[in-house]
Amino acid sequence: MKNKFQYFNRYLLVWYKKNKRSFSWRGSRDPWKILLLETLSQQTQLERANEYYELFIDKYPNPETMARKRSRTILKDWSGLGYNNRALRLHETSKLIAKHGWIKYKQDLDSLPGVGEYTKNAVEAFAYGKRVIAVDVNIKRVLRRYHGESVDKKWIEDNLDRLIGSSDPRNWNQAIMDLSSMICSNRDPRCYLCPIENSCSKFIEIQKDVKQAPFKGSSREKRGKILKKLLNTRELDFKDIQKLTKSNQKDMLSLLYKMENDKLINVNEEKKIVILTRR
Repeated sequence: MKNKFQYFNRYLLVWYKKNKRSFSWRGSRDPWKILLLETLSQQTQLERANEYYELFIDKYPNPETMARKRSRTILKDWSGLGYNNRALRLHETSKLIAKHGWIKYKQDLDSLPGVGEYTKNAVEAFAYGKRVIAVDVNIKRVLRRYHGESVDKKWIEDNLDRLIGSSDPRNWNQAIMDLSSMICSNRDPRCYLCPIENSCSKFIEIQKDVKQAPFKGSSREKRGKILKKLLNTRELDFKDIQKLTKSNQKDMLSLLYKMENDKLINVNEEKKIVILTRR
């Protein structure tokens, strides 16, 4: 058997060329398009994120366009996607890029609001072709199963050159992402269709799914109701919010203060009213 790393790259990329998922942003090297997509896809299935991406990139083709809009407008467009503080961080990022340009942040992307290590690596790989891996649980799963050993950040750093080899980092990252989604899934790996099965160690450990709390009656649902109502009115009083969320006063105030901390709303406890943050 040839070197496992070489075998992995050769057959993975042959498979990817024939089977890759089709998304309009895949051929782009525009850092704004990549950042937008990665922000939308956080805690959201890629197919659903792609639907919003098509709407957003049409309305906000560059950071300058988004920077000129008010937060209220961005939040309205974001409605239904959840985790609304992502929208506000993206809006703040658009203002910084519009003001200073990409050059200022190219070597320091994670200084932008909401840009963590994964998003930073994704933009660097897809927009700038940098030899980095946008590591998430899915990529770790594929590498762990294939190489038959524990895979962590240090392991990936130590083997980075052998992992990417002579491949284009854009294609390599996208290929392994598609493989993890389409074939090497957590609970139902389809090894019989896998292009690298002959060299795979098949170190398969099914990870327990982290059960998300039901959306119905959750803080997420209540936050969404409050925000949606505020987007269509100037203010809400505490009584309206208690009725809307079916919460007691203590739980309602706790929810409101968390939303205020996320800079989504302003709470005037003296007048017992809530308004949308004016930005």
